[in-house]
Amino acid sequence: MSTNNDLNHSLILTVLLLIAFATKSEESKQIPALYVFGDSLVDSGNNHYVPGEDPQNFFPYGIDFGTPTGRCTNGKTVADFLAIYLGLPFAPAYLGLSRSKRKKIVTTGINYASAGSGILPDTSNKTSVIMDEQIKGFERTIKEILPKGLSKEAVEKHVSESLFLVSSGVNDHFKNGTFGGSRKFASYLIKEFKIRLLKLYSLGARKFFVNNVPPAGCFPSITLHSKPIGKCSEKMNKRISFYNKKLLILLHELQTQLPGFIFVHSDLNKSIMEISENPNKYGIVEASKPCCPGNINGNDLCANRNTYLFFDDHPTERVNQIYAKKCFIHHAICTPRINIRRFL
Repeated sequence: MSTNNDLNHSLILTVLLLIAFATKSEESKQIPALYVFGDSLVDSGNNHYVPGEDPQNFFPYGIDFGTPTGRCTNGKTVADFLAIYLGLPFAPAYLGLSRSKRKKIVTTGINYASAGSGILPDTSNKTSVIMDEQIKGFERTIKEILPKGLSKEAVEKHVSESLFLVSSGVNDHFKNGTFGGSRKFASYLIKEFKIRLLKLYSLGARKFFVNNVPPAGCFPSITLHSKPIGKCSEKMNKRISFYNKKLLILLHELQTQLPGFIFVHSDLNKSIMEISENPNKYGIVEASKPCCPGNINGNDLCANRNTYLFFDDHPTERVNQIYAKKCFIHHAICTPRINIRRFL
């Protein structure tokens, strides 16, 4: 029964997003592609192709896809819902593109994100693709894949009109498993993030969709060890806010300084906090315990994924759906409050 409910909610929101897409497509041209960079919140399976153990390639991850996909949740990520809204197919994992596929032109976007990665090179472990390498993957795309079917001028136009989703930063706050957020660290991290955005800009990217850092103090791995159990770490969330405040300032500065640079700032942190603080409003019954506890064998999965905020330490598909509705339809957590499709 719970599976049917999960599917119904997914279908309803998907229909809403497609209706919104159809309506907006009459007003403007379609964004041609979605390129995704970041960590486990948006990874679509790149880590499957990196040496090392990847639990996301096993059940129950991907249960609502019918098979594990490498995504760190039961179903769709926020990147997937953004693709639906834009009327695009899900961006395939870059490392999952076979040689034959890489020989063909891929013009609707690619996902370079890798679970466990961060903005800083030393944040990532051996089973992650650091952000610098993700960006190099995109550079290879525009130099080797896109030119197979597009002229140099067409590639430049394609890249300038495409949307670049960047979602990273939470793992940087947990070096060697220990939380280390501070005002000084936030300043350092934002400078490093700026370098990566400037690199993408130098490669032709102009339209950015940037997630801020989610409230890690509310992750089950934290709250299940707090006193009382289930209570978010306000100290941790406050330190993350140091970075998030600087992020929005940075985006405005870049828009002022760089010709053609435009952005949508996605307040993923606010979306998760609102659900955590008022779960009943969103039909969430369990806001602190994970649906999928760690080290499980597939038998410990919660009965109704649709009522959980977290799948493990990552949002469930249902919570990603709620986020999508807030951002793409109600424009409540994404600024400026314009429709993404009006970028063109």
